[in-house]
Formats: sequence, C-alpha cells, structure tokens
Amino acid sequence: MKKINMKILIVLLRWNGGVGTVVKSIKSELEKRGHEVICISREEDLKCFSSVKNLFWLRKKYKSVIKKENPDIIYTQDWSMALPLIFPFRVFQKKHFCCFHGNQIGKAKIIQFFVGKTLGKRLIVVGDSLKERFTKSNLVYNGVDLEMFKPLGKKRSCLGWINKETEIQEEEEVISLAKKMKLKPLIAKNFSISFDKMSENFYNRCKIFISLPPREAGFNLCWVEAMASGVPIIIGNKEGIGCKLNINKFENKEELFKKIKSLKPKDYRKEIEKSDLTWKSHVNKLLEIWEEKWKKKFTG
Repeated sequence: MKKINMKILIVLLRWNGGVGTVVKSIKSELEKRGHEVICISREEDLKCFSSVKNLFWLRKKYKSVIKKENPDIIYTQDWSMALPLIFPFRVFQKKHFCCFHGNQIGKAKIIQFFVGKTLGKRLIVVGDSLKERFTKSNLVYNGVDLEMFKPLGKKRSCLGWINKETEIQEEEEVISLAKKMKLKPLIAKNFSISFDKMSENFYNRCKIFISLPPREAGFNLCWVEAMASGVPIIIGNKEGIGCKLNINKFENKEELFKKIKSLKPKDYRKEIEKSDLTWKSHVNKLLEIWEEKWKKKFTG
C-alpha cells in the first residue's frame, strides 16, 4: 500500500500549559514527516470558554472548520474538545480521535466517562490510571525532545519547582526546602518561562527538581523534561508516569522534608535516552493507531 501524507486538525483548550506543550511537540514531529497540521485553540481562536454552555454553537463551528479544511484526522484534546462532536449524536466518527491528558474530578468526571466510553478504541490516553478507567483506549506515553532538553554544563545552584494549580506542594514549603538544602528557590509560575527556554533557563539551573502532582495526573511532563536536562536529583510521587520512572518518590510532604538531605544524584539523562519516552516514539504509535482505524498507510 502506497504511503500518503495527511492533514490533521488538532483542537485544544489553550496553548499555555502542559497540553499546549504536547500539541506543539506532536505538530513539529508530524510536520517533519511531511504531514500538514492545523491547530485550533478553543479559548484563543474561538473565544469560547465553556464547551457545555456553548455546546451547539461549538458543534456548528467545528462543522464549518472541518468542511473548509477537510482533514483526514480530527484530533481533539480532552473530553471538552470532543463533546461537541459526540453529543447529541456522533459526527465525523471515522475521522475523530481524542486524547485524555488527565483524570477529571467532580461533575466533569461524569462527562469525561461518557465521552471516553463513547469513543472506545478511538480514545488515546497518556497514563496508566487513565488506561485502567478506559480499558478500550490506546495507551501512548508522552515524550521529550532530547535536543531541546539537554545538559548545558551550567552551575546548578537552585531547587526548582513549577507553581501549577494542581501541585500538592505549596510555594512556602518549596522555599523552606531550598533553605534547608542551602539552594536558591527557582519557581516558574504557571509556565512563565517559555517552552523553548525551559531547559536553558530553568532545568539547567536546578540541582534538585520537585513536582508532586495529585492523583488525577495523567502524565506530568516536567519529570521527563528534568531528566533529559540532566537534573541530578528529581523528587516526585507515583502519580502519572511517576509509577514508571526511577525518580525519588514520596507520598507525603513530611517524609520528603525528613529525607531530602539523604538523596543521591543520578544520571537520569542516560535513563531517558534508553527509554522510548520521545516524541518520535509517541508519533509512531499515533500513526499506527490512525492507520489501523483509517485503513490507510500514512507517511511515518
């Protein structure tokens, strides 16, 4: 079967944050292989801030964009981007795939479950906990760009932390830990450092990096970025991809504060190089899934 290039329409909530980072990386890797990728942000491009309240308006808007662009693949990011193509009945069923990046809580958990079960084998998830909930889904771990995130030989004199809403740690606790370790606290607030400067201006200044996500975490990309950037001491927990990584894991903050001085440096860069946690591997798996369902052979 002759391989063909394709057009992919990716719909995401917003560019700022982890999902935006994932989409930028996937887009870049797909374009390297000759595919055309069009991205639409619901908040930035469509100025829409609620899928539920604007469901039928979004459904009409989606249809208009899809008719104009005629993509081979429609790839929505999370349940709220997928819902307008599913309710009250499914449209563009053959083309539509969705990726879940985390477990929802509260009322959103019910809608996410409905969307996930409806999509079945056309659902892609990035973490083991999501795969357990949606058994028919395809598990595709996120990755890291080993050229962008790499050791630069800089002096490491900081304890780094990204101040996200989902983090269990509080800023005051991070500052206290930094003081205990005689390091400078380096805090990126809501991804205030641009994606392409995270390795140079953030991870390469870290002697220690901490991220303690909650139970609903899907992957937690910052761990593998820190590993690729050569941070010698990485602290996390068993949530997201943490269950698969050889990082220092703590299930409570009291234990962390007590044992942080005893942690030894590791060569995480070598570990990440030996793994398949790269965007090349991620896109290879995406193409396999899309090919199987589409019955076409895409360029890879």
